[in-house]
Amino acid sequence: MEAYLDEEILKKREELKKRKYSNLESGYYVAGRVIHFNEEKILESFFIHLPDNMGIMPDEVAKIKYPSEFRPQIILTTINLSVNMGFNLFERQIPKGEMEAMVRRMASAIEREHPDYRFYGCREMEKMEGYWFAFRSHAMDSDLYNMMFALKFEKSIVLVNFNCPYKDYKQWQKVVILMWKTIRPVEKKGDVLR
Repeated sequence: MEAYLDEEILKKREELKKRKYSNLESGYYVAGRVIHFNEEKILESFFIHLPDNMGIMPDEVAKIKYPSEFRPQIILTTINLSVNMGFNLFERQIPKGEMEAMVRRMASAIEREHPDYRFYGCREMEKMEGYWFAFRSHAMDSDLYNMMFALKFEKSIVLVNFNCPYKDYKQWQKVVILMWKTIRPVEKKGDVLR
């Protein structure tokens, strides 16, 4: 009976933490811990709110986890290397209305290369000219949940990828989308505020 009560108490504490820490301002309760967020400048081009428990992935680790020469320009990771977010910036204009087609082509290319991955469709981001898709991939010791996001700025495209253990994806997905919604360009000298 006592073990049952202990489990109930722990469950209630978890629920209270989830309710208390449910936004980027106060923090978010994810995978058993409270994560706080800070606005960070990425690639000298845009700001985004990121978890304060993430740091730059060391090059020697990045070359192993992302063996392609086309790995993200900057990769952030947690201390145990289980949750990662990478960023690329391309100085390229894309015609209005073409972002969705571009993101769908990205998803199709990955699917052709890895037909055993499970894909979850392409979605539009609200109030931004951006689209994202997700897929389940395989790693050596467990499956991963991957999200890829492309956002159009005036003269560039930001590509962001995220991955975490598949078992934690339900807790991370909403948080990642909230982080992506905070992306805003760095105002360059001479820019007129719009």
